[in-house]
Amino acid sequence: MEIRNDASTQDIQQDIHSQNQVTPNHLPQNKSKTPLLILAVVIGLIAFGFGGYYLGKQSPSNDKLTIESALPTTTTTVNPSEVPDPTVTTTISKTQSGSLPSGWSYKTNNECGVKFAVPPKMPPYYQVSDPNGPPSVTEDNGSGRFWDFPRGAVYPNLLSKLMTGGEEYKQATTMYATADEASGYVSAAVVVSCLPNTNNLNDLSALNTLKAKLQAYNQDTGEKGMGASLYTIKSSNEVSRWGNKANDLSVTEDYSKPGAEPFSDTVEYTIFTTQKFIYEVRVMGASNDQVVKDTAKQIFQNLSFE
Repeated sequence: MEIRNDASTQDIQQDIHSQNQVTPNHLPQNKSKTPLLILAVVIGLIAFGFGGYYLGKQSPSNDKLTIESALPTTTTTVNPSEVPDPTVTTTISKTQSGSLPSGWSYKTNNECGVKFAVPPKMPPYYQVSDPNGPPSVTEDNGSGRFWDFPRGAVYPNLLSKLMTGGEEYKQATTMYATADEASGYVSAAVVVSCLPNTNNLNDLSALNTLKAKLQAYNQDTGEKGMGASLYTIKSSNEVSRWGNKANDLSVTEDYSKPGAEPFSDTVEYTIFTTQKFIYEVRVMGASNDQVVKDTAKQIFQNLSFE
C-alpha cells in the first residue's frame, strides 16, 4: 500500500514537473526569431536611411532641371556693350516703319506733285549763328543755316534736254541755307524738277530719248551757257524708289570755258516717269559736314510723290 502510494506520488510529481517544463525545441525557436526580427528592422532602417541620403544627394539637380524647364523665362542676361543706344534704336525703328523722325513734317509748294520731308529748325538740323561775326561762306558751323522749304532754284541739266517748244519745267527745292543767302555757294539741297509727260513716255523711252538728246547736245559747237560742254552717262541702274521704277544715273560733266581752267565733275541723278510728269531728282551741295549730308540723303529717301 505504501509502495503504491509512493509510486503514485512519484508519478504525480513527474506529471506536475512535466507540465511546468517547456520543451527544449520551443525555447530555442523564440530566442532565434526575436534577434532576427530586430536585426531585419535595423538593416531595413539602415538601408532606408542610406537610400534616402543617396536620393537626397542625387535628386536636387533633376528636380531643379524639371522645375526650371517648366517655368517661363522671365529674365535674360545681356552684355551691356550689346545694348543699343535708345535714341539710335528709336530712329531706326521709325525709319523702318516708314514714319518720320520726331519734329519732321511733310511740306509741299504744290509743284510736281511731290511732298518733302523737312526737319525742324533746331539742332542738329540748324546751325545757330556765330554771335562774334559772319562765318565763312563755306563753313556750316555757326552759319545760321537750316533746311528751308521751298527755297532756291537749280537748273535741271538733264531734264532741260527733253524740253521742246514752249514747255516749261517746274521745281520744288529744299535748301540748307541762311535766311539771307540768295545765290552762289550751295551747302546742300534736294531738288525735284518736272516736265509734263505729254508724249506718254515710260522710263525706258525717256532714258533712250535723253541719251539721244545728250549726244546731239555734245556735238553742238554753239554757246552752251552755264551748262557743261559734255554730258556722258557713265552708268544707269534701274531701281525701285518712292513707289515707282526709276533710273539712277551717274553722269560725267565736263566744263571747258574760254579763259577758265577745264574741269570735270561726276553728278548723280534719278529720272523716272509717271502719267503726269517726267522727273529729274538730285541731291547736291558742297558741304563736308556729315550731319548735313546725311540729312540731305534722308530727305531724298523720304520724298513722297502722288
